[in-house]
Amino acid sequence: MIILGWVALLLLLVPASLAQGTGGAEETFKQAALSLSKGDLAGAERGFSAVLKQHPNHVGAMANLGTVYSRMGRLQDAARMYVQALQVAPNEPGLLLNLGLLHLRRQDYARAKPLIAAADQSRISSPQTKELLAACQIHTGEADKGLAALAGLPRSANVLYLRGLGYLKLKRPEKAQAEFRELLTTAATPAQAQFLLGKAYLESGILAEAASAFGKALQADPKMSAARLELAKTYIAQRNNGGAEAELRTLVKATPHDPEPAYYLSALLVMENRGEVALPVLQKLAGVLPDSWSTQYYLGRAYYQTRNYAGAVAQFEKAAKLNAGEGAVWYQLARAYQAAGREADAKRARDEVVKLKQQSVEDEHRLITRPPQ
Repeated sequence: MIILGWVALLLLLVPASLAQGTGGAEETFKQAALSLSKGDLAGAERGFSAVLKQHPNHVGAMANLGTVYSRMGRLQDAARMYVQALQVAPNEPGLLLNLGLLHLRRQDYARAKPLIAAADQSRISSPQTKELLAACQIHTGEADKGLAALAGLPRSANVLYLRGLGYLKLKRPEKAQAEFRELLTTAATPAQAQFLLGKAYLESGILAEAASAFGKALQADPKMSAARLELAKTYIAQRNNGGAEAELRTLVKATPHDPEPAYYLSALLVMENRGEVALPVLQKLAGVLPDSWSTQYYLGRAYYQTRNYAGAVAQFEKAAKLNAGEGAVWYQLARAYQAAGREADAKRARDEVVKLKQQSVEDEHRLITRPPQ
């Protein structure tokens, strides 16, 4: 989950420079853009897809369709559309920014950084793009550069959070505490201040302080679902699975249409070998998040735990197609092949683990504290 309102920067790319050349599809394009502005994602998808059938290289349609897919949670399709659009308009900064933001949703700061840096060097450079770039730098071992980039920005709550996090990354806790003290008086609400403090501590591995801050945020605002989710993730990192499960169940009940709490709860249940409980939820999530390799992975784990080895193989194969670079997927796929009696395939999967030079047993606590990938 990306905080600080960054995801809201996803652009509705309908400027004239990107909408030219529609010919007879101009009205379809306009109606699709209107549907997107109203939140009618299905209608917008139909409209922009229709434009692309007539004009396959229409950058505006590709860009907007990428935004539609992003909002649908179909991140692989969104990335595909942005990449295709960039092949036609390689220097379009809005496309670079949108693709960078897509990587940020997955907390993939390394891939987001060059895209956001390019956008920040363009005509759309703004305090927000500089803040985004600084966040990427702080999360990729360049905290000093990130702090330098933030130096000229207004000291908003978001900037103070990033500055404090940067100093924590640089092992300068006294500087971080000075930023956090100012944050407490700058944030819009006490809940927001404590939430941002908790995020900084969690991302720096200072788990006790993170749990305390998220708890204070919830005391100030019991309905702050983001704080409850981060508290649950902190508990998972602390190996306090009971506390994490309690918070996640509360959150699932309060936000039944949000797939993320259900994802974390199901992953936690699978980690505890309670696949039979997680299975029905994961089956639904696999339909809601079809591009999420980690959802397919946990569904495969649930099938394996319930001795449905054919089902496990199918899900792990989907996960491997979506993310061939994750050693945990190949390791679990090898186990599923073995259980299904497919010895040759099991050996091939084990060879992939060796190629990736990863440990064959993934640290589940590390894996499930990340958003659906």
